[in-house]
Amino acid sequence: MRRAALLLALALIAGCRDKSPPKSMPPIPDAGSPVPTPIAAHSGPVALSADGATLFVANPDLDSISIVDLATRQLTHEVLLSGAHPIASTDGGEFTPSVMPRALALTPDGKTVLVTGERSGKLYRVDVATGNITDSLTTCSEPAGVLASSDGRDAYVACSNDDRVVRIDLGSLTLDATATVPRKPWALAASTDGELRVTHLLGPGVSLIDPSSFSLVTTWPVPDVPPRGDKRLAHGQVRGIYDAAEQPGTGDLWTVHMMLGTDTAQPELDFESTAFPTLSVLHQDGTLVEQLSTDAQDVPGIDGALADIVSGPRALAFTHDGDFALMVDADSEDVLAVDTHRNTEAALLRPLPGHLPEGIAIAPDDTRAYVVERNTLDVAVIQLTREGDDLALAVDGDPISLTTNDPMPAQLRLGQHLFYSANSDEAPITTNHWVACATCHIEGRSDAVTWLFEQGPRDTPTNAGGMIGTGFLFRTADRNKVQDYWHTINVEQGGHFDPNDPLLAPMLDAIAAYVNGGIPAPIPPTTDPAKVAAGDAIFHSQDVGCIGCHSGARHTDSGSGNPTLDLAGNVVLHDVGTCVTTGLFPDVAHEDVNGDPRAACMFDTPSLTGVYDSAPYLHDGSAATLHDVLIQTRGHMGNTASLSDDDLDNLVEYLKSL
Repeated sequence: MRRAALLLALALIAGCRDKSPPKSMPPIPDAGSPVPTPIAAHSGPVALSADGATLFVANPDLDSISIVDLATRQLTHEVLLSGAHPIASTDGGEFTPSVMPRALALTPDGKTVLVTGERSGKLYRVDVATGNITDSLTTCSEPAGVLASSDGRDAYVACSNDDRVVRIDLGSLTLDATATVPRKPWALAASTDGELRVTHLLGPGVSLIDPSSFSLVTTWPVPDVPPRGDKRLAHGQVRGIYDAAEQPGTGDLWTVHMMLGTDTAQPELDFESTAFPTLSVLHQDGTLVEQLSTDAQDVPGIDGALADIVSGPRALAFTHDGDFALMVDADSEDVLAVDTHRNTEAALLRPLPGHLPEGIAIAPDDTRAYVVERNTLDVAVIQLTREGDDLALAVDGDPISLTTNDPMPAQLRLGQHLFYSANSDEAPITTNHWVACATCHIEGRSDAVTWLFEQGPRDTPTNAGGMIGTGFLFRTADRNKVQDYWHTINVEQGGHFDPNDPLLAPMLDAIAAYVNGGIPAPIPPTTDPAKVAAGDAIFHSQDVGCIGCHSGARHTDSGSGNPTLDLAGNVVLHDVGTCVTTGLFPDVAHEDVNGDPRAACMFDTPSLTGVYDSAPYLHDGSAATLHDVLIQTRGHMGNTASLSDDDLDNLVEYLKSL
């Protein structure tokens, strides 16, 4: 029935990106005097009032938050943070929210909800009683997680594209402290003994911040797992640490993430060896307790902790006695319960009534859970029933709508669903709920790992900002449109796509529409304007030569002289000195999707849109930073060998601003 509904949606489809310069961010001072510790909580797109009567939800695609009365299961307020819903471009091809709220938190008195705007760079305060925005503060680039201190005096915000966490005095609404942390801080979690923790979306783990001195204490690694003999046994590099929460009564910190099996090379690489959903449990001292994941069930002598295949772990919540952990899986579209005493799967609820679940809150009496479904703009109500030492999950009634209007064009909304879906019961996007497009393109961007493809080692490129105007696709110009990625769906994802099937081809078109118009370009990190100006002059200097390849609106010469992107026509490629010629898995000559030859060591020029957010760099991910790129390619890309250290720093600052 769900697949029939999807095909009906396809039949109903009729066959604005923010281009303004990034807002300048205010300077962030050093830590001041000691402050109260945060309340025991963790950040996410949903929050529940202390009495369990009211639900608050962040709507990234609507530029709003919703306030729901759970007694009547009705929407009471939709608070528009930008004054109106986002507006699609006149042709419906581009859709870019201006705020994109990502997380919210209630102050301890329950009177105010704090909301981060990933694209606006702001923290908003909303009065719970009236649903009015009382004020806002520009904080940093791409704020994500948010928490409040135990006395409501301060807020803590994870600045995902500035690599820092900030403290905000809620009385004066000013920034009064900052802690620099490793890359991509995302979710915040507070413990009962006053520690503040922040996950890192792309690894290496979880950082501990002293909330009084507001300084980084240490970073606890969530360890990668080496190969275990059979490629289908859970292992790989840790990525997508979306959430963390303290287990009641133990002090242990549970994190949800994936492990990516980048050690398996094509043609052996397949859907069963690509990604493994994982719950990693850390002691209060940061040592690893256990990693719970899905193993292939038909490997002799192996029984995985998670008996069912799920994908895209996104959010976590505990029953209040700590006996069960509920993990929301965005891609396989389900909720999986784990018995925390036996550390094994207790129950699985699939399917959910909607698409793209991203957050969860559990009622104070542990009888219900509320799951936010971003794609369908609703909340699924889940009944929790204790049966002795077991837990049963069931959908309780119809979902609760979060809006009366969906401004996203229908084709982009369908494309969003398919891009994030590994629901093989509904669409032939994968096999057995294993892999979605979003598995590797985390947040529509990159997983920051290198895969061993048949062409050679390949870093995952970002889709942020869309592919229109970037020329050819794939590192050696092997494809010319997003629809060509049906090859990836069928090989790595285990899907079953025939691009000539009249029922399936519109799905590829919807995915392409979403990739090209529904994944906004990153907001650049906070930069030094003087250095950016100096770097701009260097970049555009004819003597340095950057613009020889990185030209035009998207800073690439890919497709130049070939406006139709004919794969057999003129294809501009470059040898930039980064070819892998030694080792077990070198770059090799191969053919593009149409059978045209491609040399092993000639590469397509990547776009520089949002380049800071797409580390690591080069076709094989061998350069960790932009500075490393300039050093490794000296003598091959422009005349950067003549630049001083100060010039290189300025050039990097300019690149960060793009």
